Amino acid sequence: MYIFERKARYYEKRHDRTADRLIVVSPMIEPKAMDIATALGIETYSDSLEVPT
Repeated sequence: MYIFERKARYYEKRHDRTADRLIVVSPMIEPKAMDIATALGIETYSDSLEVPT
């Protein structure tokens, strides 16, 4: 999650754009990673169909 967040910040800086949402879609996310994602403001979903538009 930390690496994903850093990549998102790098993208923002490189392309001079702001990411509205950070979303991770994975069928298995460790509980510790879920806690980190929540702290970083990253939305997590187990299926792409669950992502609200």
